[in-house]
Amino acid sequence: MCAVRKYLHKGEHQLLIRNFVFNSQILSASIDLMKKLFLLLAASLIFLPQSFATIGAVSTATGGTGRGAIEPVDGILLNPATISDMPTKNFTFNYSPDQWALTVSDNGKDSYLPAAIKFVKGHNTIIDTQQLGLSFASRRWKKIAIGATGSMVEYTNYFSNAIEQKYRQSSLDLALTYAAATNFGIGFVANKVSSTPIKLDESLQVQRTMAIGFSYTYQNFSRFRFDLETGPDNKTDNLVYMLGLENYINDWVVFRLGYQTNKVLAKDFITAGVGFSGPQFGLHYAYISNTADKSEDKHLIDLGIPF
Repeated sequence: MCAVRKYLHKGEHQLLIRNFVFNSQILSASIDLMKKLFLLLAASLIFLPQSFATIGAVSTATGGTGRGAIEPVDGILLNPATISDMPTKNFTFNYSPDQWALTVSDNGKDSYLPAAIKFVKGHNTIIDTQQLGLSFASRRWKKIAIGATGSMVEYTNYFSNAIEQKYRQSSLDLALTYAAATNFGIGFVANKVSSTPIKLDESLQVQRTMAIGFSYTYQNFSRFRFDLETGPDNKTDNLVYMLGLENYINDWVVFRLGYQTNKVLAKDFITAGVGFSGPQFGLHYAYISNTADKSEDKHLIDLGIPF
């Protein structure tokens, strides 16, 4: 009789273990399913039209342009090949409500190769990004300079206040500039031409795009900018058109105006700004407004220090 009871207790114990394992498997599968559903929902929200992709105050004030212009404040963030035309070493700080960036560039006489390092941090309610990049540019040869940026990007995907998932990805951007004349420049950028695979929906990642930019300076008084960018994954059915104008009041003060028609987001933006570029530092401000939704209006500020 005791043997029978012992056998029954053993069977009940094994049954409890199997039930526990089975319930644990169901719980784990449910959590995985919830994560996948959340990722799909987050991807769909991110893929829906969002807002103007700000870089820095100078480019934002001119409608997002600058890939063909030589601009030490935020030009490196748009086109690394422009480092070859930077007159000095520069430190810059770019700030907007959803992104901030630090860059240090070196194109002094004692530098062997024009180079820059950048750190960019962006955030929203679903995902945060941190990007650390190292950029190089060639010396200008027959009016052409080539640049590249290698980056390590960290994505933090928020499932809830208590659950988050991190992903790390390396990527490569390529760029060039062509000095057609002393007052006319052209720039081309291919963003994310190569990247390591990660288990994060592509719509949540830094997008793969190509862009071309033009810059024309008229008698050191005005500079006209025009940029054209593809949609995500280099699609050309919906493009981003950017137009900017800079008016130099004197050697130190400049006013800026811009306009962007973004077919990817199906939105139009008006931009404006003012900048001060003194011998010791530069301070620049930009304002951006969605023509149909004032809730997306933003203010940006940049600080540039040559050394």
